[in-house]
Amino acid sequence: MTTKSWLRFLLAGAAVVTLAGCSKADRAVMFAPPCPEGPAARPTQRELPAGAVWAWKTPYGAQEGTFREGPIPGLTEVVSLADSGHTTVAVRADGTVWSWGTNVSGSLGHGSAERIYEARPRQVTGVGDAHAVYNSGTTFYVVLRDGTVMAWGSDRFLVKGGKREGYEGVTVPERVSGVGNVAVMGPGDLNAFALRADGRVTGWGINLTDVLGDRNDTRIGTIPDVEGVVDVSSAGEAVVAVKADGKVCAWGSNAHGLLGVEPTGGQTANPVRVGGLKNIVQVAGGANVAYAVDRDGRVWAWGRGAGGALGDGDIADHVRAKPIRVTGLPKIRRVSAFGLMGHAIDTKGRLWAWGSGAPAAETPGHPVRIPLPAPALDVSGHHVLVRPN
Repeated sequence: MTTKSWLRFLLAGAAVVTLAGCSKADRAVMFAPPCPEGPAARPTQRELPAGAVWAWKTPYGAQEGTFREGPIPGLTEVVSLADSGHTTVAVRADGTVWSWGTNVSGSLGHGSAERIYEARPRQVTGVGDAHAVYNSGTTFYVVLRDGTVMAWGSDRFLVKGGKREGYEGVTVPERVSGVGNVAVMGPGDLNAFALRADGRVTGWGINLTDVLGDRNDTRIGTIPDVEGVVDVSSAGEAVVAVKADGKVCAWGSNAHGLLGVEPTGGQTANPVRVGGLKNIVQVAGGANVAYAVDRDGRVWAWGRGAGGALGDGDIADHVRAKPIRVTGLPKIRRVSAFGLMGHAIDTKGRLWAWGSGAPAAETPGHPVRIPLPAPALDVSGHHVLVRPN
């Protein structure tokens, strides 16, 4: 056992003695296997071939008669997209950024907070050479080619890097100061997480469940004891991360079993290993539910299963702390989440969905295939990036 592991063990033991009246769930979290040290990681910005954007479901707030399933007109050569349900933002191969949908406190990024609906994409100016876009609700983050981050949208607190500067939205892109060298992001509804090229995670925002570490500060800072990470995602009240050796670690609240600890409950700022997962290459988090893809293309789920989000055939609001395999899927290369709905793209580019908001399946709570005109490259919410014809 390493020095760091011994120190954590001793501190946990002291805490148990001091807090003799704590619950079984609290004690289980305290003594959960710590996130193991592993090889160093050098994550890089994910590259996708350019494609077209296809809408497969009506966005929230769309005006009657403005939506029809199919391609988003005038938008080609797209390499990244993020859909909040109300607003969608896309990055094109030329580094420009485009948005459409309902403007929620500035989420379109066009300089207005007026709640309007724009069916056709319009360029978001003042961003720079964009590489990829992410969102936490209707707040959007664009990672530039140089690893810096621009942001705008409904949550000024997150755009400003956790600084309390009022609650109105930010209507034009602003640089998130103190964030750099970013490879990928995994923001949540109340906080944001950026994976740096050195394998460390930067976080900021609300820290009610210790997802930012054991601190009161809400501003940008490095998450302690998390190293060698290749992918990270917020799963609501907890954060999940993949290490370079394929192990998965999580920290935050275990109320929905996201730490993989039983009995459920309790929370911790110390990352713990999620048991039952190995050779993982990618993770995704939704509304207190998490997904992971392993090297064999299998999808695993744990956390909250309301609406069939776990893909286990149970649509009741239930919890599983032990990851289970999502059955009924072919070999998968990428998974994503949208609230309580899971998405998966298989090795042939076919799109699958399950959970709340997914198309009706013959067997409720199990994956169903979503017809597309061409193989899928990526998916976010109600929109899919597909290969051009």
